[in-house]
Amino acid sequence: MTILNEKPQKLSLKRIHYALMTNEHTETWGEVKTLTMPISMTLTPNFSEAHLDAGDRVVDQEAQLDSITIAGETADLPTDVLVDWYGHKKSAEGGIITNANDTPNPIAIGFESGTKLVWLLKAKLKLGEETNSTRKKGETGYKVYPFGGEALPLIDGVIKHTVDTRDAGVTVTAETFFDSVAKPSETVVTP
Repeated sequence: MTILNEKPQKLSLKRIHYALMTNEHTETWGEVKTLTMPISMTLTPNFSEAHLDAGDRVVDQEAQLDSITIAGETADLPTDVLVDWYGHKKSAEGGIITNANDTPNPIAIGFESGTKLVWLLKAKLKLGEETNSTRKKGETGYKVYPFGGEALPLIDGVIKHTVDTRDAGVTVTAETFFDSVAKPSETVVTP
């Protein structure tokens, strides 16, 4: 019997990293940029499923990961990030022009959470609901910037690359992992 070393995972969303996909055919990315004030990030896998019923029971079941839904919030989404993520244009006055014809740019989006380092290699994000309100006497509030979208598979089917820095043999650090975006290489594991 093999005993696995289980360790508690500390929750701590430290940074969000992203890079524009510069070529969808060759699956290459540009420079990595970093947001330092994330609030939350939720990943929800989406599956295609099928069941085979025979003899008054389920005799087989298949499930295939199709995409991962992304939902998050940050303390700020600077103008350059809005342009990069959502395909908006900058105005001569330094503002953002939101057009009905804007299409989100494919990006790699990554984050550090505790000891986990994660890259979602091809995502398309959409704006979240924007709330503006008057401050009430005696109350203090903060504006947050929600976003959402889908992480889609690359040509070879890879959607996500996760490294746990607690694992034996792991030599990458957050600095080296998020220095650039690259497809992960597979290691053959023998049973």
